[in-house]
Amino acid sequence: MREQPTDTTSEPLSFWDRHEYKIYKYGHIYAFIYGQVIIDYVPQKPMRAPLKTFLIAYSHVLSLMLIVVLPCYFGYYFRELTESRDRRMQLLLYVYFANTAIKYVTVIVTYLANMVHFTAINHRCTMQRLKLERAFARTYVHGSKYPKQRFEFFMYFKFCLINIMMVIQVCGIFAIYGSEAESQSHIRMHFAIYGFVLWNYTENMADYFYFINGSVLKYLRQLHIQVQMAWQDCCKLRQLHSAQMCDRLEELRRCFNQIYALHRESFRMHQLQLMGLMLATLINNLTNLFTIFNMLAKQTLEEISYPIVVSSLYALGFYIDTYIVTLLNEHIKMELQSLTLSMRRFSELETLDIRLDREIEEFSLLFMLMGGDQDEDRGHVMLCGMLHLDRRLVYLIAVTAFAYFITLVQFDLYLRKSKIN
Repeated sequence: MREQPTDTTSEPLSFWDRHEYKIYKYGHIYAFIYGQVIIDYVPQKPMRAPLKTFLIAYSHVLSLMLIVVLPCYFGYYFRELTESRDRRMQLLLYVYFANTAIKYVTVIVTYLANMVHFTAINHRCTMQRLKLERAFARTYVHGSKYPKQRFEFFMYFKFCLINIMMVIQVCGIFAIYGSEAESQSHIRMHFAIYGFVLWNYTENMADYFYFINGSVLKYLRQLHIQVQMAWQDCCKLRQLHSAQMCDRLEELRRCFNQIYALHRESFRMHQLQLMGLMLATLINNLTNLFTIFNMLAKQTLEEISYPIVVSSLYALGFYIDTYIVTLLNEHIKMELQSLTLSMRRFSELETLDIRLDREIEEFSLLFMLMGGDQDEDRGHVMLCGMLHLDRRLVYLIAVTAFAYFITLVQFDLYLRKSKIN
């Protein structure tokens, strides 16, 4: 990429510029607490060997506790976890248990994926993203703040949403305490804490995937700005300095390959965790609809329990969290289409340079093969080769949850009818 000798010192630093590394450090510590030693958003210096060994050992011990020890404990008290005088509440408890079971499976997949992709996450994702960040910082174009501002907005939104969801879950844990008989209350509170830890364990990897995807979108937008500048220069220069223009387009093409490789590598490593996230979102939508039905079934507002409101807010936040992950992927697809249209403008120029024509043709073909076609999904990465991660998938999740909700309501009515008879 061509370096732009611009003076960036005159521009005021944003809040993100002043506190970027503090936010990354917070995310790094947050990942450490839940055993995700592999996650380091912006590595500053190598970790000391004794500390790294201790953290890796802690990660394995915590993971085995979550996967082996605690499930045996809660399996022993399964009856107490799902027992209730109210049949509707008991049905809701079964749905909660199924939701936690999906989180549990996702934790197993995440733990295995972390061991398999340990080197890939650290080198082919984290370090590659850091190289691209430094490369675009050197080629900064004065006034092109839009890609960086949008990236900061997505990061702010995700950061606030995750912390709000954590607060809601903590409120739900306190609400469970003392709401039932003393023995049941303690077991269900422990189960709620277990589900909270499982969610944080998987959410760390989902946040890392979101961070990489947000970076990919920012780099594609910055690359798009440089492609547009190259087209403007090509229109002005015409046949002058065509060799320099060829070198410039070749470097932009190489940069695009690195960006897209980062996107594909991150998607490939996290596709199983994302499938678990989609399933958890489906169950959370089902839980949310059934809790609303439970509210509407009450005669007065005073009878609406505080835990039901908390769980509904959490399910809504979980749905939004999944939606913004798919929204980022959708924006990447749209940016690829815009880049394809920008490259087609180069073909309108009449050039006599064979090398320049070949470079423009290769660059345009590269965009088409990697998902820049407006009419097809060819080239776009898929979840386990089955599903496209876009807003259509979120819509299908909502519709499927509603269909299962109707089944639950019918089953609830059947239980109440049989109780009356």
